[in-house]
Formats: sequence, C-alpha cells, structure tokens
Amino acid sequence: MLVYSMLEDVKEFLIDSGIAKFRIKQLDNAVFKEYVSSFEDITVFPKELRSQLSEKFTLTTMTMVESHKSANTVKFVLKTKDSQFVEAVLMIHNDGRRTVCVSSQVFCAVGCTFCATGANSFKRSLTTDEILEQVLFVCRYLKHKDEKVTNVVFMGMGEPFLAYNSVEPAVKILNDENYFGIGARHITVSTSGIVPRIYQYADIGIQARLAISLHAANDKLRSELMPINDRYPLSELMKACDYYSEKLNKRVRYEYVLIKDVNDSITHAKELVELLKNRKAHVNLLIYNPHEFAKYEKPVKHKVLSFRDYLAENGIEVSVRKSMGDDISGACGQLSGKIIKKGNQLDEVMIET
Repeated sequence: MLVYSMLEDVKEFLIDSGIAKFRIKQLDNAVFKEYVSSFEDITVFPKELRSQLSEKFTLTTMTMVESHKSANTVKFVLKTKDSQFVEAVLMIHNDGRRTVCVSSQVFCAVGCTFCATGANSFKRSLTTDEILEQVLFVCRYLKHKDEKVTNVVFMGMGEPFLAYNSVEPAVKILNDENYFGIGARHITVSTSGIVPRIYQYADIGIQARLAISLHAANDKLRSELMPINDRYPLSELMKACDYYSEKLNKRVRYEYVLIKDVNDSITHAKELVELLKNRKAHVNLLIYNPHEFAKYEKPVKHKVLSFRDYLAENGIEVSVRKSMGDDISGACGQLSGKIIKKGNQLDEVMIET
C-alpha cells in the first residue's frame, strides 16, 4: 500500500472517530486532485470536522521562503521543519507542458565539480513527503492559473538514487491514479550513476524514465568532473543502463552538459558516439549555466552546434535543451546556497498567485 505519511495520522483519526470511510477518499481527492492547502478548504467536510482537523493536524510540513520568476521558470525555495532549504522549479514549456523539477536531498554528497549543489555541504536526504510536497506547492500555484503539472523530473538538488528509499515511493505515488495520476512516461529520475539502484529502479514495475548524468564518455575525464565515476566506472554504468533498456524496452536519456574547452570538442563527440552506438539512447545536450561556485564557462555556440550535428550524423538521437532560469540563479542549489551564505536571514514570503 502506498503511504503519504503526512495524511496517515489524519486517516487514523477519522477511522478511530467512527467517521464514514468515504471521508478518506474525499481527503485524498482534496489533497491530490484539488490541491487544498488547509482543512478549511475541504468544503465537502462538515464545518465541525474541518475545525477538528485544523486544530490537530497540518497539510504541509514546509514553508515558502522565496519564489523567483523568469519568462519560462518559477523557482521556489522551501524551508523544512528542521530549517533546511530545498528548491523546486516549475518549467513552463511552449508546447503546454508544465514540468516540476524536484529535489531529493538537501545539497549533495556526490561532488560533481561543475555543480552548484555540490558546492555546499550535504545535510540529509528528503523524506517521501518532502519530495511530494514540492509537487503539491507547484500544483497549488498552477491551480490559480487553471493549469496543471504534466511532468515531474528528479533533477533538482541531490542524487535521487542516494535517497532511493524516499524516491521510489514518491515515484509510485506520483504515478498512482488515486493520487497525482501522472503518467509513467512523464516521470523521469536522473542519476549520476549509482549502479545498484539503476537495477532496482528497472524492477519497480513502473515504466518511468531514466536519465543518466553522463557529461563525459571516457573514464578519466568523467572522474575529473564526477568523482562518483571512480566507484561506478562507465563499463559498469553502461551494463546497468542496458539492463534498464532491455527490461522496460525503453531508451535511456543521457544528459551531457557542454562546458567550454572541457568536454565540447569533436573528439569528445566521437567518444560519445562510440559509447552509445547500438544502444537505445537519446542525448540531451545542455549548455553549462555559469555560477559563482565553479570556474567553468559556457561553450561557444558554433561548438555546441558542431557537437550536436556530429552526434546526429552518426545515428545518435540528440537534442539541445533550452536553457531555463539563467536570470534567476537557475542552477540547482544556487538560491539555497545564497540563503545559507546570508546566514538564513530571510523573511518568509507568500507565494505569488
């Protein structure tokens, strides 16, 4: 049975109080379909019941600290009960998709050298509730615009497969029709390459997508950019990806951040073709988003296009992902890192609607 633990005490109270069982279904519908933020908003409940629940329970454990808007993104900084800061990003696509990028940890222990999240000390993994609350915050925001979340990607702060015990149930709840009802092909979990968890993820029985943060196609360079490669080198990583592809008959999405004069040459493109040939693969090329926590630079446009064209000409399905949120500290961990540098001295603000 799927469990969103924040509601379990509420449901137990309803059962112990002898309240009709259909109220539990109404509760789930109010939270996961109507996106209420308080018990007072559950108007199908009698007023007395709403008051009782409001006195005893809450529907959220996190509070909004900041929200930042650009033309195509809204970035939310949320504070947990233990005063940690996490980020969730709404990405607004021209084709109508509304994608939530969720965090799975408070900062990250993997230590990728180009990543803003890894520049801060890892604190802890998020709970399943805290992951789902990020989606609920965005659902409530979009409700005021008569829009809905269509996609969820685990590409925010942290390494999802190092928070696997929270991430797997979150994926199942996001997919379940009784809860969020988001189609499996609209849910993507991204990993830096925690090999044992890739096998587990392939076996959970949901055809959710897998994305691999690759960024280099040779072990030497990948280990320089991503120290996790020393533990799980490319040979092991690709075997796990092949298992996922064969098990689910799905392609793996490989994320490749192009960094100026580091991994953006045609030589690097040739290595990537050699690594991925004869595999079910799609490469998402991302333009490096410069930030204050790393020394790298954005690649020049002609090298991006040459890299893309070389992959395409050699039979690799490829796209260049549009950069989103550059003007609002779009790299994962930038805003939270700035909050910590400011000594957590922020006033809580209401989310804009």
